[in-house]
Amino acid sequence: MMRSRWATVGVAVAMVAATSACAGRISLGTEAGTCFRDVPAARQAVHDKGKLVGVRLVSTGTLRALLPADTTLATLPDQDICVFAFSGIYDPGTVTGARDTKSGHFAIVAMGTKHTDVVTAAVVDQLPTRFRHLH
Repeated sequence: MMRSRWATVGVAVAMVAATSACAGRISLGTEAGTCFRDVPAARQAVHDKGKLVGVRLVSTGTLRALLPADTTLATLPDQDICVFAFSGIYDPGTVTGARDTKSGHFAIVAMGTKHTDVVTAAVVDQLPTRFRHLH
């Protein structure tokens, strides 16, 4: 009888230790972790079309180098922005904030880190950078 009590106590202690190790870890452990709260707004920018490929937190300067044809980026101060990539088929006028006149297989939506407004968007045939973690 005494053994079963100690076994029960041991199991309870192990369960508490296992769950407490996971508690408080709501972050994704990535720099872009803060961007994931904006996924619904980014999906709205592509009108819920396509599949989310990935999210990156980059500076406007970095994005300017990746999308040199985007004139909106040239007007923005250097700051961190959340960049979302979606795969699908995007025609001109189907992505909020994109000034593209051609169709493409990817939509890139950039949003500020403090507001859920679209800063800029683009429709491209190839992603300008890696958006997924390959494990």
